[in-house]
Amino acid sequence: MVIRIIAIVIALAALGMVLFLIYGKNQKKWDEMTTDEQKRKKTLVTGGILVFLAGLLAAIFHKEKDN
Repeated sequence: MVIRIIAIVIALAALGMVLFLIYGKNQKKWDEMTTDEQKRKKTLVTGGILVFLAGLLAAIFHKEKDN
């Protein structure tokens, strides 16, 4: 049960990071960013989505040990 809660918390934190990077205040518009900034933002958003999905899948498919 604890592992599932931790996985959900991590997934929600990653989702929050992605939403902040996309819709956050003081974010530059895509056209105003340099190529390096665009690449960095793509990498961060992709990583956040992957962490979100990994946490979600871990929470869904985690099996408790039987004693």
